[in-house]
Amino acid sequence: MKKLFEPVIFENRKVLIFDYKIYTDDHYKGYYHWHQCCEIMFVHAGTGNVVVNQQMYDIRKGMLFFFQPYQLHHIYSDVSSDCPFVRTIFYVEPHVIEKLLQNFTKRKALFTTLWQGNDTICTYDLNTSFETMEWILESHERSNRHNHEEDTEDITMLLLQFLNCLNTKNSSLSQTPELRNLRYSEKIMSWIEEHYHEEVNLGHLAEEIHLSKSYVSRVFHQETGGKLVDYLTARRIKQACKLLGTSTLSVEQIGINVGFPNASYFNQLFKRVVGTTPHKYRKST
Repeated sequence: MKKLFEPVIFENRKVLIFDYKIYTDDHYKGYYHWHQCCEIMFVHAGTGNVVVNQQMYDIRKGMLFFFQPYQLHHIYSDVSSDCPFVRTIFYVEPHVIEKLLQNFTKRKALFTTLWQGNDTICTYDLNTSFETMEWILESHERSNRHNHEEDTEDITMLLLQFLNCLNTKNSSLSQTPELRNLRYSEKIMSWIEEHYHEEVNLGHLAEEIHLSKSYVSRVFHQETGGKLVDYLTARRIKQACKLLGTSTLSVEQIGINVGFPNASYFNQLFKRVVGTTPHKYRKST
């Protein structure tokens, strides 16, 4: 059995990766894999099965699957020209989504239940709401085609409509969730989300999540397949790109704001990671 960690890269400051009506009718090779973010899959058509948490669920029209970060899962569909596998998949970073939903208390609690709940159920039958879900997803896709840049208001609307539809069919989701224990890597990423703009002290991080200093980097690599320093750098550069495109702050000040007080180092690192200098990046946005 092949287990594969597939990091989902949110390029260009994206909040949501949205793949609408992926159509497969010749060959679909399923395999075990997991991501560092949440994956949501809605089935428009097809047959097959999903294996997650040592349980098997049927793939059929109207089924929705919500995979939590690092949740190992296997998707298989027996496709043909007469029976294609059609699905919409979107990937979201849960911490970012919770911030978008911060003014919608009930829907935020529902989302927290989905991505952090300890319940093993990850599949929901929305066949009776199929037309509503189709309209929600089609509306967002149509909006995407008309917008040249990602619109967080449209994304928030998509999430609210999706969560409302899900909550209507699953009243138990609105109850206070029994939260699962976060993996160490998730705790590390959550800590970085709050402190990436500061001088990150590995000892302080280790103390905060109750690990030894020598174990922090090792456990992050074990759980994600990537280096902690690379994740921290990526998070800082992502924020730098956002500020370069949306603010009038100087490049030097942006470097300071995202945790790089040395302007020369910031410029060199940015060019190595992004492929161009901060000044050229700003002109291109």
